[in-house]
Amino acid sequence: MDKIKIISLLLLLGACSNPGHHKDSLITKLEADGTTAVRYEISAEQYTADIKKVPFINTTNDTLFFIPERTGRIESFPCNKCHNVPLTKMVSDDPTGKKAHWQIRLEHADHKIMDCATCHNSDNLEYLQAQNHRSISFNNSYDVCRQCHSTQYNDWLGGAHGKNISVWLPPRLAKNCVDCHNPHSPGLEKRWPARLNTVKIQELDPR
Repeated sequence: MDKIKIISLLLLLGACSNPGHHKDSLITKLEADGTTAVRYEISAEQYTADIKKVPFINTTNDTLFFIPERTGRIESFPCNKCHNVPLTKMVSDDPTGKKAHWQIRLEHADHKIMDCATCHNSDNLEYLQAQNHRSISFNNSYDVCRQCHSTQYNDWLGGAHGKNISVWLPPRLAKNCVDCHNPHSPGLEKRWPARLNTVKIQELDPR
C-alpha cells in the first residue's frame, strides 16, 4: 500500500473514531489560541495563508470550518467614516441633494416587501440585522441570507453549494454567500460554457 493510501486511511480512521471529541478539541484550541492554532498532517493552510479567516461554528449540526473575513474587504467600512452624525442631519445638510450609495440598485425581492432596512440596521450601521432586529456582523452575513434561503444555506453547510477555497483539505475554508452573490442583486448572469456543444451551435446558426 503506497504512502498516500496509508495517510488517507489513517485520516479516515481518525475522523470516524470519535468525531464529537475531535470537534470539541478543535473548538477548545480555537478559543484558547485563536483561529490559526489548529494543525493537520495534510493541511490547506499553506495555500490559504494570505486569506484572513473567521471561524464558523454551527452547534446545531456540529459543523466547523472557516470563511474569509469580510469587513476588511469592504471599501466603505466602517460606516461611521461618513455616518458620524444622524442620518436625518446628513440628508438635510447636503446642499447638492445627492444620495449616497447611488450606484446600488436593489434587485433582490419585490420592493413592497424588501428595502435597505430589511438587512441593514438603521440604528447601528456597523451591523446588519435579522428579522427579529438582532444585530449581525458583516462577517456573519450568511445569518441574514439563511432567513429566506434555508435550502441553499443547508447545502452550503455541507459543501454542496458554494466554493471550498481549500479544495476540501482541512481546515475547510469556504466562500461566504456574498463572495459569489451581490447581496443587492444576487441573481447570477447566465453564461455560455467555454466550449459550446454542437446542438447549441446549430440553434444559433442553422446554416
